Amino acid sequence: MKAIKHILVVMDPMREQQPALTRAISLAKLTSANIELFLVVYNKQLVSHWTFDAEQLALLRKDYLSSKLRWLETYVNEVVEQGLMVKLDIKWHKNIATAVLDKAEQVSADIVIKSTHQHPTLNKLFFTPTDWRLLQQCHKPLLLVKSPTDTLSNHVEQTSNYKVIMAAVDPAKAHDKPAGLGKVIIDASAGLAALFEANIHVSHCYQPVGIEMWQGMSSVGMDQSLPMMDFKEYQQSIEDYHQKLFDELVDDYGFEYSSLHLVSGEVEFELAELVQKKQVDLLVVGMGDNVGFTGNTVEKILDNVHCDILSVKVQS
Repeated sequence: MKAIKHILVVMDPMREQQPALTRAISLAKLTSANIELFLVVYNKQLVSHWTFDAEQLALLRKDYLSSKLRWLETYVNEVVEQGLMVKLDIKWHKNIATAVLDKAEQVSADIVIKSTHQHPTLNKLFFTPTDWRLLQQCHKPLLLVKSPTDTLSNHVEQTSNYKVIMAAVDPAKAHDKPAGLGKVIIDASAGLAALFEANIHVSHCYQPVGIEMWQGMSSVGMDQSLPMMDFKEYQQSIEDYHQKLFDELVDDYGFEYSSLHLVSGEVEFELAELVQKKQVDLLVVGMGDNVGFTGNTVEKILDNVHCDILSVKVQS
C-alpha cells in the first residue's frame, strides 16, 4: 500500500457517531494526510412530486443539500483541532457505492474509510449491499470500521489505535487469485503495524480433504499416489504443501515464528476463531477483481469476524 496522503471518509447521515472519521483522524495524525468528508445524499421526494413543479423541486433540493452541508460542517472542528487539513463534498446520487467509487478515483484517494453497522441482536458486524459492492469493486484500499459498542459521543480519544493486526493470506494457487496478492496484503499489514506500533500476525487457513473425499479420490484413481499412503499420511502431505507455500511467502519478512499461523479447517470459522483468540482489531484481506460474493468464502469469513476490515487489491 502506497503512502497515505489523502483519506476519503464516507459519512453516514443516519448516525451521530462517525467511527470512520475517528479512525481517519488517528491514521491522518500518523501520516500527515489530509481528510475529505464525503456525503452521498438522495431523496426521491425531491425528484418528482405531484404538488411541486420542476423549479420548486430544484429549490427544495438546493435547501436540502444546504442543510446536509451544515450537518457535515459540524464535524470539521473535530479534524481541525487535531491540526489536520479537511475538505468537504456532497454528492446527490441514488447509489452510494457508485458515488463513492467515482469520487475515490476522481480525487486519487489513497484509502477509503467507511463505517459498518453492528447487528442489534446478534452482536456482529452487518455488511450492507453498499459495503459488499465497495469490497468487490473499490480499487483503493478500503477500510471498513466497526461501530463502537458504547453510546458516548464520537471523539478521537475514545477509539484507541490498532494494537493487533492480522494479515489473512492464501498462497495456494487456487481460485484464480491475482499474482502477488499475498505480498500486497502483508505489505499493507506491516506498514500499518509500523505506523500504529501494533503487533502483527500472518495467517493462512486451508481446508483439508475429508476422509470421505479422500476415499473417493483414491477409488476413482484421481491421484495414483493415494493408494500408497493412509489418510493420516495424506493429511500430512497436504499440510506440508501449504506450509511450504506459506514459508515461501513470508520468508523475506523476518516475522517471529509465534506470529505465523498455519491452520487447517473450515476457513470462515478457523480464521474467525484465530482473530478472536489473538484479539485482533484489524484484519487485512485481499480481493481479486470480479469476485462474486454470494456463497463465497470471503463473505462467510467477513460475516464471522468482529473487527475492522481492510481490503486491498493488486494495483495494475
